[in-house]
Amino acid sequence: MKILAFILCLWIGILPILAQNTILEKRISVTLNATPMEEAIEKIAETADVHVSYSSDLLAGCAPVTLQAQNQSLLTILNKLFAPYKIAYTVHAGQLILFPKKTMVIKEYTIKGSICNEATEEPISYATLQIKGKSKGVVADHKGFFEFTITEMELTDSLTASCMGYERRSFVAKTLASTPEVTIMLKEKPVAIETVAVTASKLQKKNKNYGNRNWFTAGSIYLDTHGQQIALYIDNDKHVNGYIQKVSYHLSDKGNVEAPFRVRVLSVDPEKQSPDKDLIPEILVAQPPQDTNGWYDVDLSEYRIRIPSDGFFVAMQGVFPNDYSFYAGDSDFIEIGKRQPGKNNDFMPKSIHYGQRISYSDKKGRNTWHYSLSHQWFQMERHNYNVKISAEIGIFKSVAKSQ
Repeated sequence: MKILAFILCLWIGILPILAQNTILEKRISVTLNATPMEEAIEKIAETADVHVSYSSDLLAGCAPVTLQAQNQSLLTILNKLFAPYKIAYTVHAGQLILFPKKTMVIKEYTIKGSICNEATEEPISYATLQIKGKSKGVVADHKGFFEFTITEMELTDSLTASCMGYERRSFVAKTLASTPEVTIMLKEKPVAIETVAVTASKLQKKNKNYGNRNWFTAGSIYLDTHGQQIALYIDNDKHVNGYIQKVSYHLSDKGNVEAPFRVRVLSVDPEKQSPDKDLIPEILVAQPPQDTNGWYDVDLSEYRIRIPSDGFFVAMQGVFPNDYSFYAGDSDFIEIGKRQPGKNNDFMPKSIHYGQRISYSDKKGRNTWHYSLSHQWFQMERHNYNVKISAEIGIFKSVAKSQ
């Protein structure tokens, strides 16, 4: 019996290696003639029937590819393709992942510990620790535990611990890195009372909702974890001058409404008209309550985000609950499942996962964007629908007092 258990454990450990070898040993035929590197990789991946993930800047400076391969293994083709460049690859979870080769050894430090409520000493689920002024950070798990790896060059940076409903705390990275295991205590944030400015004129405030508040729900789309994102473009064609007070997501109870997700507000790329830079200055993770079914609001008033003249995007990004290695902008994408025929128009996952379902309406338009395997934003060619996301805008204007 012990021998049988040992063989079973050994076989389970070998399975991932066998899967990786099987993918790289696939034999394909492909012809490339002065093809840009990015197109060449996509064509090879399509021919080999494998998903590929990479950062677009990794391929900057690569020359067009001319290659003819007949019945050769994927391993052989990739080695030929990347031989002149500092590009490495691996296979993980059925995906081909490209990354830069390390040309120098950089010393790394791991900070690990927990983020807790100062008053109760209870762990704070999905709190974040982030390098101040950078997009690099980590999201704690549901028990407040985190592991965050920084480089030697980042030891002098400031780290900010934060969570919705709590006051932020900042630390020098070197201080935390010198402790085997840290406990970061956060104070609950007191309810802020809006200040009233007394001036020579009245300050008139008007709140108005923009985005897709359509009362009709046609179905829902599954938002998986590991960085998958979906965004809605909200225009500013009326040139409104104001601030984003809150953003709202219409969540379906067919998903896991308690699943955490990152709240993102993004500017518009002037060339591609796609989501661009973050307007929220920190990683903000929300976790809706268990009984959520419908609109879920996130207060952004403290950030004082002014509405860009060309509009903005409000996005939802999946966060895996126990993924200690989740970093902003550096997470794997899990593909959206295909729409299945049935009584409703829900997009179904290919398998059961942990994540939200966000509602959409059949309102025509090209305002919904998705995040791709190659870390780029795109719009679906078919199924033009609008995801149900909105933003409440606080519009301020001065009105002269009557004499």
